[in-house]
Amino acid sequence: MHRLLGRRLAATTLATGVLLATAPALAAPAFAAQPAATRPHHAAPAGHSAAHSAADVLDALTRATEVRYADAHWNWTAWNDSTPVAFGGDQPNYQCAEFVARSMAAAGLIPGLGPNDPQSAYFTYQAPNGKVYDLLLISDLPQYHNLYDYLMDSGVAQDIGDHPELAQPGDIVVTYAGPGGTKSHTGLVAQAATATSEATVDGHNHARIDFGYHYFAPSHLVRLVPDAALEVWTWALQQQALHASGAGVGSPRTQSPRLGSPIPSDPAGPQV
Repeated sequence: MHRLLGRRLAATTLATGVLLATAPALAAPAFAAQPAATRPHHAAPAGHSAAHSAADVLDALTRATEVRYADAHWNWTAWNDSTPVAFGGDQPNYQCAEFVARSMAAAGLIPGLGPNDPQSAYFTYQAPNGKVYDLLLISDLPQYHNLYDYLMDSGVAQDIGDHPELAQPGDIVVTYAGPGGTKSHTGLVAQAATATSEATVDGHNHARIDFGYHYFAPSHLVRLVPDAALEVWTWALQQQALHASGAGVGSPRTQSPRLGSPIPSDPAGPQV
């Protein structure tokens, strides 16, 4: 895990470095071409502008990679079985939380985990903070750290409540239709709202692509933080260093198969 984490962290650092290094060259000519009178009086220093532009590019690439994966896998039968199911068809072997988690992993938002890793790696994901997460689960079960817990603990995303008008591609929607209004379903925002249409969501359990956001209600929008890729890898590096020193060991949880199911599944079942 640590060797893999190191390799992916190095790759992310290199990619970020390339973006930061090339941004001034890309941004300077456009800025220099502006007449002096049109330039803002309080313009940020050139280096700051370049870094901001590079961060925007990285954020856009991260979100686009998530959505590209989701759009390519929305109707798969299983993570390793591309046999398509019909729109709305059941996907008992490739459920909602796993679909969102694999889309995130494709964009580098789950350190040490790739989109083509086996399902068992998602069921017992050993995170840099020392906790074990069940990324196949969105429902609230006290003995498990679920996908939502990972999103909050890693700081890669923020729950902003019921605000579909703010949804952007790559954000996550979480449905609260479980017992007592608990979490029951999740999907990945594919398109932002326009003046004439609501945001759309890709989801699993019932195969959906560009499905209306309101079908996931009652829901919360869990937005990626700015510079999510940099944030989560910085968190991973900090946590790895912390645990290497023997401090701050994360809380364990059971890893036994839940509910006697041969394939881990969300007990809330399909909602949409």
